[in-house]
This record gives sequence, C-alpha cells and structure tokens, in this order.
Amino acid sequence: MGLNFFNIELICSNCGKTLKSGDEIVAHITLPSEKKMPVGRMDRVLSKHSDKVYCKKCSE
Repeated sequence: MGLNFFNIELICSNCGKTLKSGDEIVAHITLPSEKKMPVGRMDRVLSKHSDKVYCKKCSE
C-alpha cells in the first residue's frame, strides 16, 4: 500500500503520488455548511472532504 499519511493514504489527484507526512500539499475543499463542518485529524478530513489534493510539484 505504500507509505501512509498518518494511517490514511492521500494520493495526488494529478500524478498519483502517495503523499506522506512532511509533504507539502495543496487541497481544494468546498466549504460545507456549519452543521456539516468537518472536524478531526487533518488527514481524515482531507481524505473524506477534499475535492482534489495535489503534491507540491503538481500544484506549481
């Protein structure tokens, strides 16, 4: 499965690189309503709620 980003695997939406702890990333998230505001560990929130996640190389 590759390296995990705090136990949740995040993958770059463009190149498919597995993102790991310490990697710089850019995430696109649609702001939810106050009732559905995501709360919790960043890796879980990003994996569940982000529209796209890019590694530093693909975000430039």
